[in-house]
Amino acid sequence: MADHDGAVSGESYSHKISAEFDSQIAAERGAESLEGLGIPLAQIRIIQPDDPNMSKKIEPETQGIARSLVKAHVRFGVVGLVVGLAVAGLLVTVGPALTRSSPVMTFVAVSFLFAVLALMLAGAVALRPDHDVLIEKARMAKNEGRWTVVVHCDSVEQQKLAQTTMGDSTHTL
Repeated sequence: MADHDGAVSGESYSHKISAEFDSQIAAERGAESLEGLGIPLAQIRIIQPDDPNMSKKIEPETQGIARSLVKAHVRFGVVGLVVGLAVAGLLVTVGPALTRSSPVMTFVAVSFLFAVLALMLAGAVALRPDHDVLIEKARMAKNEGRWTVVVHCDSVEQQKLAQTTMGDSTHTL
């Protein structure tokens, strides 16, 4: 039932919402209210102060992250190569004299450049820099003795529901 709106995402729950609480009771109540709205308890994680499993509770899908990395690099790399070949073809056909005089080198250089740029972009997208804010806030809350509830949402609708319920929170794309 996962909403894979990201073509490069290999995660089942790529949307995350978190909220901080001052006590265990408040955090558990927050989790219960989310469960009451239809979000399965299996998608809700509570991070307690000095929790040794914080990283697994925030990013439980290590295989999904690996799939995201592979999918992003393959798709972006192929698209970059195709765009590079198209641009090289255009340069060889109507470009400057230098590119028309050496078509093989033009195809090699331009397609390589576009493929490498696309692979770099794939790395930036697949590493999910939007998770950094959520991770850092959860780490700070844990160090300050506060509790954090992290909701792993399988759709944008579920993310909005969790965000509305938990109020001012940190969320990912």
